[in-house]
Amino acid sequence: MATQIKVVLFEDTEQIRSEILEALKKHLAPRGTALPFEGGQFKESSSEQDKMYEARLEKILSSEPYSGTTLVVADRDLSKSKDSNFGGLSVNAVAAAAQRLAIPICSYARQPELTDYEWRGRWEEGHIVLRFSDGEDELARRAALAANGFADITAGLPAVIKEKGNNSVAKILAALLGKREFAEKIALYTVGDQNRLSEILAKAKPNMQQVQEMSHFLGYWLWDSLLRYPGLFVNEIAAGSYLNIDTAAFSQAAVRSVFDEGLYNGPFADGKNPQWWRGMLDDIVSRENSADGLELVRKKVDPGIGRSKCCVDPDKQAGYYCIISRLPVSLENSKGGLSWFPRGADLTRISNPKFEEYGPWLGA
Repeated sequence: MATQIKVVLFEDTEQIRSEILEALKKHLAPRGTALPFEGGQFKESSSEQDKMYEARLEKILSSEPYSGTTLVVADRDLSKSKDSNFGGLSVNAVAAAAQRLAIPICSYARQPELTDYEWRGRWEEGHIVLRFSDGEDELARRAALAANGFADITAGLPAVIKEKGNNSVAKILAALLGKREFAEKIALYTVGDQNRLSEILAKAKPNMQQVQEMSHFLGYWLWDSLLRYPGLFVNEIAAGSYLNIDTAAFSQAAVRSVFDEGLYNGPFADGKNPQWWRGMLDDIVSRENSADGLELVRKKVDPGIGRSKCCVDPDKQAGYYCIISRLPVSLENSKGGLSWFPRGADLTRISNPKFEEYGPWLGA
């Protein structure tokens, strides 16, 4: 039986809270539900009320009806909260409490976002950033996607940890995804301090809290690193660029169906924004004795399909992906290997014009 999912929403504007809750319930059904955080319903002693918000929130989130929460979703500005017990509550306090309990958190900002909001979100470690500007329904859909993914990871971990040979986080994640052959490539995305996880792996039988901590780490790692920076996985634009297929052509169902075998369908897989295993795309092309994806689809679909084009110089073949413009780019017209790029993200680049525009923000 699939794990039941519970999402807790922190939102201080009543109408928006109602709209997001309804959308969350729709996208979580039938596997789970959502409920608003209402701290005022809990009776706290004066000594408890004197404690820091994160300590109080930790206790409340451990109690019914919030115990067993799968995911927290929070507005980044909670200053309008009418909860007298938590006046001036901030998302930082919510995040701190969630972290202590190893509950993943998604946050959003209701003010208009910068067009480059998503790539700037790279500084949000252990915090999934959602876009409010896409509408409440899309925000809820993405949050439900995250909740389902974390629940699947948590459910699969105990059996995977027990298996002999799964002695690193990369091997554990590869086993969870059903692709043990990609463990070394996953290891190239290694992030953060993994000493705590090594301690958990050394235990003969990790307890549920320790499993939750590992799920917490693996989920963020998968969402915010492996699935975000093309290399091991490729999104639709990056896949077309890598396969040397025109972006518009690759979006066509007949063309994409040639590569269906390589579709990623693990935790956080998004039908609206599909991803492919880059190694499996290579296998498909090789098995068909084709030089690249373009030659393959010209044989199987339409000989008139065009090649990929660099967004800086259309006369050049692309092959790579600009993470800021989200367009195909060539090696010559882009820069890669930035300090904040995972080592395994060898298809992730920044076009030269974007690099010049954002230079001070980018680092080396």
